[in-house]
Amino acid sequence: MENLLISVNAVLPLMLCMAAGYLARRMKFGDDAFYIKCNSFCFKVFMPLMMFNNIYHADLKTAFQPDLILFTVLSVLAVAAAAFIIVRLLVKDGSRRAVLTQGIFRSNYVIFGLPVAINVYGEGHAATAALLSAVAVPLFNVLAVFTLEYYSGKRTGALSVVKGVLTNPLILGALAALLFQALSIPLPQAVDSAVADLGDAATPLALAILGATFRFGEVRKNLRWLAIGVLGKLLVVPLVMIPIAILLGFREVALLSLTILFASPTAVSSFTMAEAAGHDGELAAQQVVFSSVFSLLTVFLWIYALKSFGLI
Repeated sequence: MENLLISVNAVLPLMLCMAAGYLARRMKFGDDAFYIKCNSFCFKVFMPLMMFNNIYHADLKTAFQPDLILFTVLSVLAVAAAAFIIVRLLVKDGSRRAVLTQGIFRSNYVIFGLPVAINVYGEGHAATAALLSAVAVPLFNVLAVFTLEYYSGKRTGALSVVKGVLTNPLILGALAALLFQALSIPLPQAVDSAVADLGDAATPLALAILGATFRFGEVRKNLRWLAIGVLGKLLVVPLVMIPIAILLGFREVALLSLTILFASPTAVSSFTMAEAAGHDGELAAQQVVFSSVFSLLTVFLWIYALKSFGLI
């Protein structure tokens, strides 16, 4: 029951934020143009500040584990490569390919990772989960930008893809945070507080916009693509990667962090970025919503199984 509550507490706030956006749209609080502008503003302002704040305040030295970092990087790259190849084999439309590829490899670790680690092990062990966030989330974003740029139809070659990555607001936020950390540049308290507050607004705002743009009537036409995305994200990826992590000897908070990395639903920002890049925002929204709903069961089952075998 405790593990179920942990999973519910991690997922339910996302559902409520989406529901708030959906109700706002049903009550005619804004039209399509309004929510498109809100989405763009969130992507260009709030999300880069959230990325900056998460990395800038991560205690990377305390939780530094070379083997965990190496495995995280290699596993994320492997999952992204596999998703890219498999989706190309199953899906013909470029816009759907972009959405499903990033939807499969990109986890909602920012929202799931720290809360679950703290609930299971307490505040004192949260640094390991934060370390994975500082490593995996920027990597997710770089790979997502590459994916979205590759399928944008606007590219003129590799240079345009690289340019798209380097000018992406989330990548700029991550690079700025790493620079500030490397040079030990302190932020004035007022600025630090403002950045934190604005960054905290990113996720609930993105979720509310997602809920506002969600169309239940359009689910049926995307059912095949949605099945590929949700099953790939919640079943295939964790079933392959978590046993590999166990065989390599990861245990306790490190294994729990990796489990959440692989088993958590599709990142909310994947919808924001797909919409901003002109891809199938409708499918991206459905991927986030349905993977979040079904993860309530799958994340619980993974945590329960690992605790039952004494691995976490």
